Amino acid sequence: MKTVLIELLGFVLICVFGTAAGGFIIMIYHSVTSFVVGSQMSIFDAQIFINGAIVFFPILLLFTPMFLFLSLIRHPRYNKVSGVITIAVLCLAAWVLIAPVSYTIAREQSVALKEKPTDLTAGYFRTIDKRLYYFTFISGNYVKGLRVKDDYFSTSLTSQSVTTLDGNYINFKRDALGFSDPLIGENLTPPPILLNFINGIGIIQKEANQACQGGKLPWLVFSSLMLALVAIGAIVSASEWKLADAFYITFDTFAILTLNCLYYLGHFDTFISAINDIGGIAVVVGQNFQCALNCAIILALVLLGSVKGIIHAGKNRRRAR
Repeated sequence: MKTVLIELLGFVLICVFGTAAGGFIIMIYHSVTSFVVGSQMSIFDAQIFINGAIVFFPILLLFTPMFLFLSLIRHPRYNKVSGVITIAVLCLAAWVLIAPVSYTIAREQSVALKEKPTDLTAGYFRTIDKRLYYFTFISGNYVKGLRVKDDYFSTSLTSQSVTTLDGNYINFKRDALGFSDPLIGENLTPPPILLNFINGIGIIQKEANQACQGGKLPWLVFSSLMLALVAIGAIVSASEWKLADAFYITFDTFAILTLNCLYYLGHFDTFISAINDIGGIAVVVGQNFQCALNCAIILALVLLGSVKGIIHAGKNRRRAR
């Protein structure tokens, strides 16, 4: 009972403080991406904080099982069986029942943080659509200034490499990461690993949102992802070395998310087509491949956990003799 209460408390704390931290991070991110060089930066915005917390909550739920399993490994005196069951029930219930509410609120209130870019300021060199500009006047999308060609610094006829802009229209828009000002975006682009991680989470959230809109059955089918994440609890004691267990939990979490992301990116399309060509029940598997993939992961984790449990029980009996 003590383990159940501790894991329940841990779940609540992670959800409350994790969501608040996520809302704060998104608020800061929104402020930085909306900032334009030469203007005043506004960081704290209560509405953006609330919107960010709503958007971040389902993302946090994807990693909550991993955090709770790691805490279970950290404290060897906790009852592993009751702890894993408690974590699984709490995470599944929150994902199936509460996450759809978050997605619905985000859609109804348009809290995806997709706003028009902040107006740029004059007096700075900027690279826009792979072209170098220097604006002396900006009013909306109409500008005055210079456009410098790539060969400006490699040719002696520099006058032919500069085009004068006088009331030209330029379609300003946020870049792929949401930055309004190219000067900010080109200096704050995250490293490739972090960028791929963010893109992967974005893809999963997009598909989760679509599944939520599709109704109860598509949402339950998509929720096989969360079922696979909580099934990692089967290997929470796979090793007698706590560091190895922590590695297994962390690695399997990211592996499951990566496999689901690769599915939505179409990397399994050839394999799915081969399955559909078999016919019969294989067509059903191909049509619900994401669910089948997660079920296969769950089966593998449960079998591995069962085998490891039997081996550990045998070792403990031999030690007791």
